[in-house]
Amino acid sequence: MRPIYLALCAAIAVTPVAAQQKAATADGAQVFTMVCAMCHSVQPPAKAAPPMSHVTAYYLRKHVDTTAAAAAIVDYLKKPEAARSLMPPMAIERFGLMPAQSHLSDAQLDAVARYVLTLADTAHGHGRMRH
Repeated sequence: MRPIYLALCAAIAVTPVAAQQKAATADGAQVFTMVCAMCHSVQPPAKAAPPMSHVTAYYLRKHVDTTAAAAAIVDYLKKPEAARSLMPPMAIERFGLMPAQSHLSDAQLDAVARYVLTLADTAHGHGRMRH
């Protein structure tokens, strides 16, 4: 009976670690829905911030590939500054700068950056990538 009790205790002790590891695995769509969608719509009309399809189109036009674009988004999310923004001055004037997303982990920031890049408006040439 004692070995079964010890095995059960060990399984219970490991469960929180497994749950923490699963929670640390970021899901970009989930982060977007829970955090970003409060201010950003995916497509127009805008909410309190520009639609993500437009924002990400600027990042894809500016950067060589999605890895570089995602890294630039993460940098901006950590420390939003007008000099780091790729949005036109009129967008910054209209919406202002977003608050830093320092409450999100690096994994969550990377996951949401990669996810929002999939939302770019490519129908109008905004998301054309250079290879």
